[in-house]
This record gives sequence, structure tokens and C-alpha cells, in this order.
Amino acid sequence: MSDPAALLIEDVAVDGAGAVRHLILNRPHKLNVLDSEQHARLGDAVRAAAADSRVRAVVLSGAGRAFCAGDDLGGPGAQGGGPDPLAGRRVDLDVGPGPVLLLRSAAALRNCPKPTVALLHGHALGSGYDYSLSCDFRLATEDVRYGDPRIHRALWAAEGWSYKLPRLLCHSAVAPIAYLGETMDGRMAQARGLVHGVYAAGADLRQAAQPFLEDLATLPAVAYAATKAALLRALDASFEQSLAEQSLAERALAESALAAAP
Repeated sequence: MSDPAALLIEDVAVDGAGAVRHLILNRPHKLNVLDSEQHARLGDAVRAAAADSRVRAVVLSGAGRAFCAGDDLGGPGAQGGGPDPLAGRRVDLDVGPGPVLLLRSAAALRNCPKPTVALLHGHALGSGYDYSLSCDFRLATEDVRYGDPRIHRALWAAEGWSYKLPRLLCHSAVAPIAYLGETMDGRMAQARGLVHGVYAAGADLRQAAQPFLEDLATLPAVAYAATKAALLRALDASFEQSLAEQSLAERALAESALAAAP
């Protein structure tokens, strides 16, 4: 069972625009690997940030030498440690509640109506890789080790990245990452289109990325939320459905603007 201090929550105020909320994975001695309680804790924190009107952007990062090296496969909290949070609500497939909680928390992050950013350094693997793909933006150091190499251990992509990755990249770019378990450094991930900004090895990403995070925090919140919702719905919609959703989004924005007018 991981300590509640394994997830730090810090708000950085932005002049006139509320705050940027940092969710910091804080198990540096274990490269921020995630047990089931940490998955649940992260999901709760994302939902709280989404509901807090003062929070204008959500940033996920890791303390110490890594963003997140994946799931905690050997620790006492790997399968929950305490009472099963899904007791009576799942079929026991001997996998524990961890994968289900990961999918729930990653979905909360992906569907968060506010800008979301992953700051990647050191190891960003497995479930850490999956969480990053749930964010709107990914920023990385040059020397990050990024991807999911578990296929080399005869493990398949049981997490949500197998859905998200093909929607972020074309199949030819997906193939070496998914089928060969290829891990990427920052520049390679940027060339593939997965990373939006690359910083020097060893950079403090929370500090280096602050100008970008402040820019995100000053974007119109209603417009951002409507645009994000429309894009996510359009990923699996037909052209006609997408146009209909866009019309509804435009109407909602117009009504919001009228309500805000003096």
C-alpha cells in the first residue's frame, strides 16, 4: 500500500487566470511506479481538478529521476494491499483491480475539460506511457526513455494506449512502437508526433515549461472545453456526426458568450 504522500498536489498561481495544478508522482526511490491505490488516487485528483473552477490547467509529472517506470509489480500494494475497491463489481481474472483503476483514471485524464500536460523525463514506460497519451500535450527531455517495451516479456498492450496510439499516429509510425516495443528518446518521440516540445537532458521540466503552462492557463476555458470535447467525439464519429456535434458546440459557445456579456 503506497503512502498518500506518493501523490503531491501543488497549485501555481497565474496572474489573472487562476492556477496551474501540478499532480506530482512522488515515489522517487521506486521511479514512481504505480500501485492500485496510486491509480485511484490519481483519478480522484484529476476529477477534483476538473471540478475546481480556479484550476485552469492540469500537469502530471514525476519527482526524482523518472516520470513513471510503469506499474509496481512486486510491492505490497501491487494488488491493492487493503480492501479491494472493486469488490463485488468485477470478475476475478487474477489480475487484481490495478488495470481497471488505471483505465478509469486514464479516462478521467483524457476527458478532463481543461488543458492537460505530461512532463516526461527519465523512464516514462508502461502505465506512465499510457497516462501521458491521455494528456493533450506531452513535453519531454532529450534523454527520456519513452514507450512500452513489455512485449519483450511476452506481455501485450492491456492498457488503453492500444486505443489511443493509433488515433494519435498513423499505422506506419505505430508499428515499431506497438509491435516491436521500441522505446524512444525525446527527439524521436517528437519526430513521430507524440511529443510537442523537447528540453535539454536534466532540465527541471516544471520550471522550463512554465511559460507554456501559463499560456495554456490563459486560454478561454469554455472554448477550450468545447473544442476538446468535439475533437474527442469526432475521433470515432462519422463526418456527418462530427458536423452535427460541431454545430451543437458552436451554439453552446454562443450562448455562453451571450450570458457573459454585460
